[in-house]
Amino acid sequence: MPHFPSRLSSWVRHCVTTSWLLSSSVAVACSCMQGISGEFLHAAPAASGKPAVVTVPANARGILFLPNQSPDFLLRDQDGHILVGPPVPLSAKRFRIIERGTGRKLTPVAVRLRVEKQVGVQPYIYYLASPEMQQCAEEKNASMPICRRVKAMERSWDKPEPEGPSDAVKRFAMQQGLREVSEEIDASYGLYRIEAREGFKPGKLYDISYRSTERKLTAVLRMGTTPLRINAPGQFSIRTDGAPRRERLQMAQGGTCSRTAKLASQPLQLAWPPAYDAYESLVMYFMRHKLHQEDRQQTTPPGRFFSFQYWPSLCTDIAHGSSFHGNGRELAVGDCQAPAAREVKAYAGVLEVEDRLHETAPLSVTFPKAKPDECPAMMDEVYPIYFVPAQTG
Repeated sequence: MPHFPSRLSSWVRHCVTTSWLLSSSVAVACSCMQGISGEFLHAAPAASGKPAVVTVPANARGILFLPNQSPDFLLRDQDGHILVGPPVPLSAKRFRIIERGTGRKLTPVAVRLRVEKQVGVQPYIYYLASPEMQQCAEEKNASMPICRRVKAMERSWDKPEPEGPSDAVKRFAMQQGLREVSEEIDASYGLYRIEAREGFKPGKLYDISYRSTERKLTAVLRMGTTPLRINAPGQFSIRTDGAPRRERLQMAQGGTCSRTAKLASQPLQLAWPPAYDAYESLVMYFMRHKLHQEDRQQTTPPGRFFSFQYWPSLCTDIAHGSSFHGNGRELAVGDCQAPAAREVKAYAGVLEVEDRLHETAPLSVTFPKAKPDECPAMMDEVYPIYFVPAQTG
């Protein structure tokens, strides 16, 4: 698990459970989200002064909402143990649903969609800070004895073993008798579907709003008249989209936002049953790969599936559950000279209707041997940054 230096703790508090965070190098991308309440997903661009519209199948159960909400972050260690304040689930009371034409008010229900566990994101382990420790989130309490102790632990992480053990927070939590709250954190933070207890009617329009301390968000839910046949013939699959190649690509890199390097690349394409074609804009998908050997341009070790995503810049804006290329497309990249063969699979579905994503069969991806003088003599040090769904335990 990556290490978060103490200087990043202020933005980690906001970002550690959001949908993009996996590396301490994403400070630029993550810091842009501070102060934002959240977002309704899959909304079409709105006309000036009007709310965005989300058009869903007749059997949709609600609209997707991704809040910018996370627990108060106090400490974390390199092994992914985190000390936090009490979890606070997204409150349905912050939403308002009104049926157009009738003015009927519906009762909002916030349903947490735990796609992270299905996708296989490695969980963090959370411990609930004591009431005294929770005061350390405020700078004005930094002089308190317990806060000085917490701060001293934070500084020790920058030291090599054995001076700064990677499981410092875990050992501290055990010594203090702190309770693990990983399940509560997972149940509270991440992707939600906002439903109506009374249900939505096909063909109707619904004005949905969310109010937080920062601002008010609005969207229009347009219920279609045709349902999505989730059990229709066909299946989700992933395939190559053309031949592998060597090319110069702009890649995300910590510290400088991005740089260009020559890499081996393989375009990929997600395929779905024909019944999903009419709702292509609603399909949410995440890619994972398992390397067969070490690859100098990869941050993930071989032997296990890890999430990956082509990210040309830390400042790139990519929709949650999509990709830089969109429409089910993705790009697998590797070292130019000796790219690792790998297996790739995807998880995809329309979560306005479904509770779980469909898992594809793995696809084998190999790269031809580099031609003489095709790759730089010295490795382009790129350090790609890969992002995954909300990491909430």
